[in-house]
Amino acid sequence: MTLFDPLRDFFQRRAALQLTERATRLQLLTQRTESQRGHFVFPGTDTLASIEVAGQRVGYVDYGINPLGDRVYINMIEVQPGHQRRGIGLAVLWQLWLTHQVPIVPLYQYGSSYGFWNLARRRFAAAGALIEEELRGFEELELAKQRWQHLVPEPEHERLIRELKASPEWPAIEARIHAGKPA
Repeated sequence: MTLFDPLRDFFQRRAALQLTERATRLQLLTQRTESQRGHFVFPGTDTLASIEVAGQRVGYVDYGINPLGDRVYINMIEVQPGHQRRGIGLAVLWQLWLTHQVPIVPLYQYGSSYGFWNLARRRFAAAGALIEEELRGFEELELAKQRWQHLVPEPEHERLIRELKASPEWPAIEARIHAGKPA
């Protein structure tokens, strides 16, 4: 333990309390939770939740949790213009972090949101939480998906094709197909 550990812990607790106090002012009301083939986090969950402050809908958040349960991917946080710059987006992220206790990863940060994400990273780091760098582009998303592809269920027809191609009869069947004869 270094001399600065107790000091760092004090400030992390303080920052976490400030974020928690702000997050208690809002509610996330789930509108839709899906797990559809083709979605980035499949077979994890993709969720759309409305953001409410004092019973008034002020925006929404679209996020996913991968099937490993070790990341929350933020697709979009949208806060109505009249409610922006009041810490609502930051409170939404903190509430998601409190619920799942895993790193948060933005998908496709837009130019106008860089300031928000930089501030969020600093505030979360001060509280001992983590917002990772964004995933942008098909290659980065595919690379991230490789971590849980072993959990994606294989469709029945693809399993049958794979088993047929692995069978000892496959070379003869393939030769007949290429010769134009019925298998």
